Amino acid sequence: MKELSIIIPTYNEEENVIKLVERIHTILSLYRTPYQIIFVDDHSTDTTRSLIESLMPMYPVKLFLKRGNKGKAQSLIEGFAHADYDLVCMIDADLQYPPEAIPQMIQKVVEGADVVIANRKKKQVGFLRTITSNSYNLLFNKFLHNFDFDVQSGLKVFRKEIIERLEINPSPWTFDLEFLKKSVDAGYHIDSIDIDFTKRIYGKSKINFIKSSWEIGMNALRLKFRQAEVIPFHPKRQLIDGNGFHYKGKSFIHHSSLHINEMAFFRLDLMQKVFGVLFGILLLEALLFNWHLTLLTLLIASSLLYFIDIFFNFFLIVQSFRKYPEIKITDQEIKEINDNDWPAYTILCPLYKEWHVVPQFVTAMSKLDYPKDKLQVMLLLEEDDKETREKVKEFSIPSYFDVVVVPDSQPKTKPKACNFGLKHATGEYSVIYDAEDIPEPDQLKKTVLAFQKADKKVACVQAKLNYFNPYHNLLTRVFTAEYSLWFDLILTGLQSINAPIPLGGTSNHFRTNDLKKLKGWDAFNVTEDCDLGLRLVKQGLHTAIVDSTTYEEANSSLYNWLGQRSRWIKGYIQSYLVHMRNPGDFSRSGKTSHFFTFQLIVGGKIFSLFINPIFWLMTILYFAFRPTIGLSIQSFFPGPLLYLGVFSAIVGNFLYFYYYMIGCARRGYYDLIKFGLLVPLYWLMMSVSAWIAVYKIITQPHYWFKTKHGLQLASDINRVNVLPAFESNVVDQEVKNANFNYQSGGIV
Repeated sequence: MKELSIIIPTYNEEENVIKLVERIHTILSLYRTPYQIIFVDDHSTDTTRSLIESLMPMYPVKLFLKRGNKGKAQSLIEGFAHADYDLVCMIDADLQYPPEAIPQMIQKVVEGADVVIANRKKKQVGFLRTITSNSYNLLFNKFLHNFDFDVQSGLKVFRKEIIERLEINPSPWTFDLEFLKKSVDAGYHIDSIDIDFTKRIYGKSKINFIKSSWEIGMNALRLKFRQAEVIPFHPKRQLIDGNGFHYKGKSFIHHSSLHINEMAFFRLDLMQKVFGVLFGILLLEALLFNWHLTLLTLLIASSLLYFIDIFFNFFLIVQSFRKYPEIKITDQEIKEINDNDWPAYTILCPLYKEWHVVPQFVTAMSKLDYPKDKLQVMLLLEEDDKETREKVKEFSIPSYFDVVVVPDSQPKTKPKACNFGLKHATGEYSVIYDAEDIPEPDQLKKTVLAFQKADKKVACVQAKLNYFNPYHNLLTRVFTAEYSLWFDLILTGLQSINAPIPLGGTSNHFRTNDLKKLKGWDAFNVTEDCDLGLRLVKQGLHTAIVDSTTYEEANSSLYNWLGQRSRWIKGYIQSYLVHMRNPGDFSRSGKTSHFFTFQLIVGGKIFSLFINPIFWLMTILYFAFRPTIGLSIQSFFPGPLLYLGVFSAIVGNFLYFYYYMIGCARRGYYDLIKFGLLVPLYWLMMSVSAWIAVYKIITQPHYWFKTKHGLQLASDINRVNVLPAFESNVVDQEVKNANFNYQSGGIV
């Protein structure tokens, strides 16, 4: 039988304490239950304390004089702090609750309950108290909080860890409901038994009936409308399951040490909600006062943003050509390093319902020019993905592969799986590769040397990304042009000014210790790479670009592309909102400019996706219906704004087309240059994705749209000549002959 700490608050209970201890001892001795009784006396004026002291030589009794405010609730809280055992019982000292019910309540805990309440079914009390109690239970417990048990019962048994987890600050008579409400929010199961509640035989009741009823009722209302709390796991559970918390009774395990305010679990914090409401009110008032001037002001602000973005991108591209900021590593530098001198490297590969691309990934990893005895390639499989786990068992996996099963939990995201893998990483360096990735063979060696060449503040080395199926269809052609611009020109330009860099979702390399100091990834952010890049710069660290490429599969399905892109945009929105909670953190490194760069590369990019269609629509309507609505539209574009708009429309759009074209040229995709002219259609699709992202962030903020990979395996397409050749259904002889290590729930 479990050991039990019994907490008894007392105030002038000299007639009851001896009888209560004797009854407790009798029943618990019968069931051979080890116990201790802890009295917390609220400065009694009778002989209560001396009588308790007289019991100490005969029974396991302790007495503490209460130090805090007057009232039963504070007595209980102080008593819990003195409990030695993992199971706690609270019982009133007035003998109205039968201690003989305690063994049955303990048994309920043994069977799986976390809290057991003694329901007062038969009450031998006055009519007024009965009516009031029943009314309270119906109105406040059942109607407001959906509790079907006797919340205010003075006899409860529960696990001590509950009180260790919860922060409870009750008034004298409001402990019970707050304790139970937060217990449910913390994921605990509540059960009950029925007891007979007898009249008080000795002494007078200490309850001020009117005051306590008012206090309890108001507290019930307050709890109903109060913001639910995030309740971290108990340290004992964290050791077993990993870092996580409960919210509204649901369990979330994110496997990182990030604080809740650093994560995208909540869309907005309190101050952002207040600011949003105030801004909405001011905007509505401005529209009502002068709607034309208000809309004109918004158009001016939007046009200025366009204008600034045009020249900011121009500046970045010029910088990337002028400075060549990416770190270049020569073949000779690599050859000078002996194989034994390369450090251990961990490769994280999260997989979910995509077993069919495993042979491709195994082949790509086998072709890495890196000592295999220094590699730890971790396949991160989800516990609920039985098909992938079973299929992987059938493959012959090289001995340097570890199969790690990520325990099933929410959120079900790639960064959550990577956090779990990071805990088991043994390499000095770590990198994420997606299952369809084909990195250039010398990428790991180049990265190690890049870290040695780079400034000490460089915490991440980002390899460039591009696609191995650019010619699959029209969509993949434009998609490849976009990636060529972003990774070959924009990111290198950002590196040249040490600006915040939204990392690519793959091929970002870290020193493993640095990654752990950065607390891993935000498991609730569906574009976790963007968030990590911003968090990194807030710590005064930098990202460098290395002259190596990882080839991915460009989405060839429009539906698949829309889902993937809306997830990326949703993650950018999450990242923007999270990092605007404490925008002053961007100045930690001494560069206030980081804040403004952040506004352009994250906030500005998001904003432009929503206002692009508005400007296009206004332009089309102006020329299509000029006789009827031309003057109305013209009224929103006074002279200076009109010139700015015309410049952005003509020069700006030309520059954007040109940026895509020179991105293709920089990458060597000369036959894709002409497809830069289709970019406006591509932008329109991105705007559609942005509105999908808004809908999803409202309805499914942490849902990870799983991009389908391996679409190119079904068609015979030409591969880029720099890629290592492989057949999708055949793996190298090295892979075939290798051993396979597998163990559910961990690493072999």
